[in-house]
Amino acid sequence: MSIRGISVRGVDIRSRVIFGIVAIACGLSLSACTPNSSRNAPLLSAKAEASSPPSVSFEGNPPAWATTATTVMRQLEEWRGLPFTEDVQVTFESQADPGLNGWYNSETKQLSVTTEASEQLGQSVLLHEMFHALQDQQFDLYNLHLQSMNVPDYDKAVSALIEGEAMLAVSELMNYNFLDHARLPDAGPISEEFFQNIFLYGEGLRFIQAIRDEGGWAAVDQAFQDPPQSTALILNPARYIAGEREAQLIEVPLQKGETLQTNQVRGEYEVQWLIAANPDTRTQLPAFAESYMADTFGMVTTAEGRTAHRWVVELDSSESAMRLKEPFEEALLFESGGMPVTILVDQSLLIAEW
Repeated sequence: MSIRGISVRGVDIRSRVIFGIVAIACGLSLSACTPNSSRNAPLLSAKAEASSPPSVSFEGNPPAWATTATTVMRQLEEWRGLPFTEDVQVTFESQADPGLNGWYNSETKQLSVTTEASEQLGQSVLLHEMFHALQDQQFDLYNLHLQSMNVPDYDKAVSALIEGEAMLAVSELMNYNFLDHARLPDAGPISEEFFQNIFLYGEGLRFIQAIRDEGGWAAVDQAFQDPPQSTALILNPARYIAGEREAQLIEVPLQKGETLQTNQVRGEYEVQWLIAANPDTRTQLPAFAESYMADTFGMVTTAEGRTAHRWVVELDSSESAMRLKEPFEEALLFESGGMPVTILVDQSLLIAEW
């Protein structure tokens, strides 16, 4: 699990600190990412301590600040209201990959933290990864990703659920308002990795906050048992709270003589990334976020025998579709490098073909 990047299967979820978010707030600030004094002492009762709860052990060369690990473990249990059920081993090692500060592997249970980071950043990474270990012991993260791994939009939603809760732990247990830093720049190019991490950690955090505000930690527990199966639900938690759980395919229109080869939901994440990737259409991102309802991407064999890509995006009204047709086309042209794209509007549908 990570602050920068997640493997395809979500097994080794790697913790990378992305520039402009955690790296700036924790790594370069003397005041940010220091333990919150109101939560800085072990919070378990004497009775719980007497029962010898699971502990932390180290491998490698732990830095001096690693002595806080047992306190962090107790803080996480108290904050979340859930216990660690097994011991946790933290491996400290040199940083082999720039920007990679730690990771937790939900299959092997390996938890690693690199030793090159500052004390403040190292402590925040340790807390983040130890929380993933707590999540795993309670909710079986490996199995959770196995259920979603074959559907990209579903898997991103599960990753946002996991990472959002871990980032909320960092935000509330340390002096660090992550959402103050998780913003897209108004201009200039951005990488998909940067955009994805703002989604996973920022939108994931907002989703967890909304669920907890609605039903407390019990509702968050239930979200791990019955997770959102689309990124649209992460981005619109009210839909999840109302009972929606998965993305619905919409009909890909076919002309006479055409056949549909495959169809799948690309998801709201993909629509938003399409718009955000082009600096010239990025200002339209809020409009797409407010109006997106559903989408389906189809591979179609035409009557002439050629293969066409047909992406149908449903918005909330015909007015939204007319207003957003031009930026949608511009973004697709940017993504394709200028390959011809046809956009049709059918009531509230945007139908792109190339």
